[in-house]
Amino acid sequence: MIAYLLLAHGNPAHLQRLIARLRSDGTAFFIHVDQKANARAFAHLALDDVTLMPEPVAVHWGDYSQVEAILLLMKTALAAGPFTRFVLLSGVDYPLKPTAAINAFFAAQPDAEYINLVPMPCAAAGKPLARLTSYTLRPTLSALHRLTLRVLLKARIIPRQRDHARALGALTPYGGSTWWALTRGACDYLVDYVARNPGLVRFFKGTQYADETFLQTILGNSPFMANVRRNLTYTDWSGGGASPANMSAKHVDYFRANTQFGAGDIYGSGPMIFARKFGDSDAALLQAMDTHLSHAAYDRPIEPVNQ
Repeated sequence: MIAYLLLAHGNPAHLQRLIARLRSDGTAFFIHVDQKANARAFAHLALDDVTLMPEPVAVHWGDYSQVEAILLLMKTALAAGPFTRFVLLSGVDYPLKPTAAINAFFAAQPDAEYINLVPMPCAAAGKPLARLTSYTLRPTLSALHRLTLRVLLKARIIPRQRDHARALGALTPYGGSTWWALTRGACDYLVDYVARNPGLVRFFKGTQYADETFLQTILGNSPFMANVRRNLTYTDWSGGGASPANMSAKHVDYFRANTQFGAGDIYGSGPMIFARKFGDSDAALLQAMDTHLSHAAYDRPIEPVNQ
């Protein structure tokens, strides 16, 4: 049984299409719509197998609020049923494989944890220690709180550079990507670890891109590390900048020719099962994707890469 955890802030039509493509027996969807978004645009998605978070978080780019939304989804799904696989996707993702093949893939790999992890610092993956050591003011703080902290930082009463080793203790810092597909055991472990370590939570609330370091650090220092494989989501960062490229016709051609991440990828080789990002205006492109998915050549099983 698969629980899809979906982070959304726009493109409700695409999200509906994503759910329809992944829907099958034993599958359920848990959606976090950014508190700042128009919740009414997503209300029609709430069905028997779709749960919208009733008290969503206001999510800000690069802020710990994204981790809070992920943990809310994780806790809700864990309590909702006996799901064995939890897959975190964005609301602008789309599958690169038929649903039956995805379900079979996860059933055949019951213990694998699909998440990108590298020890920090890692220049090749763009994961400097500055993400942990440079104190970052949270955008969710009140204007008065932010002003007070700025004054304390300027006066060096609060150090801008922090001792991450002291905060992490025996933990080795890990960085990676936001998106993953984890087992129930790993999700239970993460939720329990977060509840028992409020000091670590406080530290990561003052870091940048905690969605790429916090859960990754916990899991990288856990017994589940032995089963970690690279993640399953293709993202095109070739253009540089803070955001990945939108999918286009050239990407559909790429997916026809490539089904695996190459061995030269910093996170290792493995199957490409999802891709981001698509939007409400990509109907023709998504039709091409659906044609690609329905082609007989893609009905073969997804080949895992064992480590």
